[in-house]
Amino acid sequence: MRRYYLYRATISVGFITPIFTLFLLRTLTFTQVGVLSAVCSALSVVGEIPTGYVGDRLGRRASLLLSVLFTVTSLAGFVLASGFLWYGFLYALWALALTLRSGSMDAWLYDTLSERLDSGQFSHIRGRGDAMQNWTAAVSMVVGGLLYGLDPIYPFVAAVGFNSLGSIALLSLPKNRQYADQGGDADSGDRLDPLETVAVIRTHLARPPLRALILYIGLFYAVLSVSHTYIQPMAVETLGPYVAALGVQVPAGGPIAAARAGEAGAALALGLGVLYAALTAVSSAGGYYAGAIEARLGVRKAVIVVPALTAVALVVPLWIALVALPTFATIRTAKPLVQPIANGYINDHVEAVGRATLLSAVSMSYMALRTPLALAAGVAADATTATTAVAALGGLFLVAGGAVWLFGTIAPEAVTASGDRASKSAS
Repeated sequence: MRRYYLYRATISVGFITPIFTLFLLRTLTFTQVGVLSAVCSALSVVGEIPTGYVGDRLGRRASLLLSVLFTVTSLAGFVLASGFLWYGFLYALWALALTLRSGSMDAWLYDTLSERLDSGQFSHIRGRGDAMQNWTAAVSMVVGGLLYGLDPIYPFVAAVGFNSLGSIALLSLPKNRQYADQGGDADSGDRLDPLETVAVIRTHLARPPLRALILYIGLFYAVLSVSHTYIQPMAVETLGPYVAALGVQVPAGGPIAAARAGEAGAALALGLGVLYAALTAVSSAGGYYAGAIEARLGVRKAVIVVPALTAVALVVPLWIALVALPTFATIRTAKPLVQPIANGYINDHVEAVGRATLLSAVSMSYMALRTPLALAAGVAADATTATTAVAALGGLFLVAGGAVWLFGTIAPEAVTASGDRASKSAS
């Protein structure tokens, strides 16, 4: 699995993560940032099934290679162009890159483990891959903050060079068995036509045991993703006064004005890089110990309790500013912890044929939920503060997620696709 871990390291975008929202806010409003985020989500909804189908037809590696190409192209575009319309085009490329990767990466890993090792190790290996990606990001985040203080485009230049290495790592990965024969053409019996693809999605996602789980974690992922957009301005809003009290120079107008204007001095940019690196180092524990948490709590308890506690953490900084630091850590840790467990459960309940398409459909459901949340959060942040917008997202999940828990059955023990009892999912 070393080559898989190497690939996961190269898809980190740590160079731009701690400063990306501030970069956009130099010329955009929170509402425009929300619109871009919503556009990205909407395009992902449209693109998930076709790109998942590409992964099942052409092979997982081919889909992942295309993802690297579009990622690098989008990053390079931020170096060369600016403005709302140009950023919209670059967000579209980014959405395409994400959809090409979302189903194929996990489908490749699950099939490879089934063929060569043990598919029961999926949560463990996937979680450690998340940890490797986060550790790489932690180092590059500090460098990214430093580079942003020198020139806002430097982090993007560094990201282009680093993420390009992903193509080399991918070429070293083995093909899944059904794509290894005849230059990648699998036996036609292992392929789905478009109508069969729709039937597979309807059979697995619209019925128990996956229906309630996908709705619950989809809403959770959507809330986390939108909240992540506001970590940078929220950090300046909540922690800026304390930093200024220590003698660190804050841009004119105060920390809240700086957050809204997207202005950041060199010290503030570097501070954000260090903050993100520390949070990412902490969050790597989520992915690294996902397998252990699953063994300790079971799938059902893990996927219900972790999102609920995370939502509570999003609300508290509205009243206690210093709690923002553990809240940031929670935002960064929760998804790497939950996703390997949830995806392992989903993989256990589907057949190998069409797996990439089905996992892409799961991502599509999360993106569909993310679209209206991104728009609403942008408007709320402009009308109030980024901290208030994030708190509202946490409250929304507690209400809506609670309703799913009350009226649905999340991750019940059930017969897997292979016919075994999914006893590990019992609470």
